[in-house]
Amino acid sequence: MNLRDIKKDIEYILSAFVEDCSIFVTVNPKASEDKVAGLIDEAVALYNDLRGKVGAKKVEGSRKLYYMDLRKELLEKTDALYEKLSAAVKTAGEEAPKAEKPAAAKKPAAKKAPAKKAAEAPAEEAPKAEKKPAAKKPAAEKKPAAPKKPAAKKAPAAKKAE
Repeated sequence: MNLRDIKKDIEYILSAFVEDCSIFVTVNPKASEDKVAGLIDEAVALYNDLRGKVGAKKVEGSRKLYYMDLRKELLEKTDALYEKLSAAVKTAGEEAPKAEKPAAAKKPAAKKAPAKKAAEAPAEEAPKAEKKPAAKKPAAEKKPAAPKKPAAKKAPAAKKAE
């Protein structure tokens, strides 16, 4: 792993989180924007912190272990941010159905016609449906058949010596 890949990973993962937050706020306008704005601020602070650690000139111990620890830190802290976002989504999801239930209960249910009336109706009143022949595809649209492979030639049978 090189330093450039670590920088790209930090930017990609945290920008994806910020994008998820903005999509959530866009889709749920009734959701608390303050919580999501706080999560975005945490993500930006994490980005700045990790980029500062990546750019450090002096590293104690092995550089490889140092950068592996940075990757772990990135994933663990981003996972914690996603858990907070998930909690915000759940609270917004619980609030929305409560407001919709009374409105849905007021609508009258559509009544279905009894099956007997349809069966008792005279045949003269109901027009008969005509069947249309299936449309044929023009020859140009048909796929050409795959060329057949020639059969394998068999070796001539050996003549028995008499």
